[in-house]
This record gives sequence, C-alpha cells and structure tokens, in this order.
Amino acid sequence: MKDIFRKKDMSGANGEFHRRLGLLDVTFIGIGAIIGAGIFVITGQAAATMAGPAIVLSFLMGAVMIGITALIYAELSSAYPVAGSAYSFTFASLGELFAWLVGWNLLLEYGVATAAVATGWSGYLRRFLEESLGVSIPQALSGAYDPTAGTYIDISAFGIILVIFWLLGMGIKESARVNTVIVIIKFAVLITFIVFGLPHVDFDNIANFLPFGWEGVWHAAALILFAYLGFDAISTVAEETKEPQKNIPWGLILSLAVSVVFFILVSFTLTAIVPYTELNVPDALAFALYKVNEPFAANIIALGAVITITTVMLVMGLGFTRILFAMARDGLLPKTLSTIHPKYNTPYKATLIGGALLSFMAGLLPLKTLAELVNIGTLFAYLMVAVAIIVLRRENKIAPAFKVPAFKILLPLNFVLIIFMMAGLSFETWVRFIVWVVIGMAIYWFYGSKHSELNR
Repeated sequence: MKDIFRKKDMSGANGEFHRRLGLLDVTFIGIGAIIGAGIFVITGQAAATMAGPAIVLSFLMGAVMIGITALIYAELSSAYPVAGSAYSFTFASLGELFAWLVGWNLLLEYGVATAAVATGWSGYLRRFLEESLGVSIPQALSGAYDPTAGTYIDISAFGIILVIFWLLGMGIKESARVNTVIVIIKFAVLITFIVFGLPHVDFDNIANFLPFGWEGVWHAAALILFAYLGFDAISTVAEETKEPQKNIPWGLILSLAVSVVFFILVSFTLTAIVPYTELNVPDALAFALYKVNEPFAANIIALGAVITITTVMLVMGLGFTRILFAMARDGLLPKTLSTIHPKYNTPYKATLIGGALLSFMAGLLPLKTLAELVNIGTLFAYLMVAVAIIVLRRENKIAPAFKVPAFKILLPLNFVLIIFMMAGLSFETWVRFIVWVVIGMAIYWFYGSKHSELNR
C-alpha cells in the first residue's frame, strides 16, 4: 500500500534560488497580481449581472475572507520561507496526497488566471486600438473559439502570454523591476479614473442599491474573488526573498490593504457614473468614461489597462512556474521541470512549457468560464491551508516570526466564509472542478506517488 500521507520535513529548508527581492519588490508583486483584470474587467460584469451597485459590498465580503487567509499565509510563510506556497505548507502538515491536490489546484489558479487575464487584456487592447487609432483586429482573430460568432482565436491574448513567459525566463529581479514600474503606472491609471469619474457621480444610478438582493451580493462575491487572487503569489517567491520571515508577511498585508482601498473607490465610482445594467462589457472602466464624455481620460484608462494588466499575467505566470518547479523538485511531476538555468537562475523548462500551454488556453477559452474555474481551485487551496495551520500548531512544528492575531475567532470565520463562497459558484463550475481533481488523482496515482522523492 502506498504511503500517500507521508509528510515532508520543511524545517531548516533554505531553497535553491538567489535571494534578490526586498520588501518593496514583494509588496509590488502582490499589488501587481491583485489589481488587474478583476477590477478592470470582472467588476463591470459582476455589477451588471449579479449585484448592481452593491458590488461594493461584494468587495468588502471578499476582503474579509481574503484578509484572514492572508494572515494565515503570512504565518506559514514566515515559518517555511520556501517555494511552493500552499503546496509546501500542506506537504508539511497533511501529507503528500493533500499537497498534490493543493498543488494541482494552484496550477489551475495561476495557470488559468494567467490565461483569463490575457483575455481581459486583449479586450482593452482592442478598445484602445479602435477608439484611438481606428484599427480593428480581424473578427476571426479577436475572440475565444466560437464559430457561431465568427471568432476562432484571440490572437492578442495568445501573443502576450508568450511575451510574458519569455520575460519570466530572463530572471526574477528583471521581472520584479518591470512589475514595479508597471504598478506605479497602475496607481496613476486608477487615480485618473476616480478623479475624472467622481464629478459625474449620479446618485440615481445607485438608488436601487440591491437590485439582485443579498443573494446577488453573495454570488458576485464568489465571482469577484477573482479580483483578489494573486496576493498568495508573494509566498511562492519566498526562496527568492531577502529576510523572508519578515518581508513575506509584511508584503502580504501591505499589498492587500492598498488593493482593497482602490477596489472600494473604483467600484463605487463605476456604478455611480453609469447605470449598472450597461456594464456587462470587457472594458468597463474605459467604457464608463467614454459614456460620460471623458474621451481623453477613457483613452488613458484603455491604454493604462493594457499596460497594467500585464503585471497580473507576469505575477500569475511567476506563481505557476514556481509551483510547477516545487512539485517537480519533489518528484510528483517530471524532474526535468525543476531544472534551474545556469545563467538566469530560473526554472526555464517549467517556464517554456507553461508559456506554450497557457498561450493556447488564453487564445481559445472565454473569460467568465476561466474566472470561475480559477476561483473554485483557489478556494480549495485556501481551505487546505486553513486546515494545515491547525495541524502544524497542534504538532508544534512551526516557530513563525509572525502569528495570526485572534486566531480562535478568525480561523472559524475563515472556514465559514470559504465554504460560503464555494457554495456561491455555479453547478457547471463544480463539475469542471471535479473533473480536474479526478484527472489530478489519476496522474498522482500512476506517476507522482511512484516517483516522489519521499518514495526513495
């Protein structure tokens, strides 16, 4: 009988990468991942079809759950500053099988999120090209595979993924520098939207604040959770961070706090300047400013979104390659994927394969399907991390530099919110999730469990 619950000893683990990232780097990596397609794209769609102006409450609901989860990640990251994030935490606490399931779903989170964000990026690019330059991308190359709509591949989404993974292959510090510059541009873009949008606030637009009731707020929270994804990518670069016991927890907390402030301000402004019924578009922020006759600011938003959403793909791609690397290093996936490039100090084979796979996914699949699939895989990982911290505390296996405050209150609340969010996702999403888990279990049983480093 295979020992599928064997645990990996993470104590004293130091890692194989060079430690080149500081607190500002990791904080901006978190902000770069969090503020992106969620706020630029999903907000409008969720407001139009699920929550209306009450999308602000959906963001607050998501912030509470994600905030508690971030504190848990902060404690575990300060105890185990290694690549792999939730995968590594689960391996140390619940054993190999659960670690595999978490890692498999993290690949879903980071991989599919990268593809999903690429489709949102493509929507803003098309809007900018059409409105500012009068250039149109041919219909056949402008959207996910849908012959009835005359679209066969989103060529822009396909191409940007290839560029992102090329950059990731060049090195972590280089990627972090690009991310930092773009995050600064991102702040400028969102502030532009708020400054130009607020004078056009019409309180009649938010008079019907709960058009879909509280159930709509709940369903929207489950979808716009996509907007918060990426904060945990900070913990995937723990092996590449200086003083990770201090910088990783602070990076998690600071990046989430800054992002929540922007989410609340932007979602209020968006639904207050344009009726929520008109926001079911792939480029809601730019659309809203065009609608209130602010074409200059709208062009800035459209171009800014094209530039700034790039950081989300960059960080999600980074998380994807580091999870792939960690699982391959443990033998659960082919060992060759953990090969480090002698010059660039990056897992270049994992990066090449990831780029090729995700570029096709981005080109062929629609955004909403991708976003919901990401959310359920991520919520499963968050649930396992919450269980992991209980086990590790009871076994006294961790001596973290940071501890979750009010643990006995916040942890039960976290469980309730995670399960609540998972229940808000559609039946089709659950079916896709179960299929993904079954495929993962088959790979683990026939390959991973036999080639695991712990099997030697």
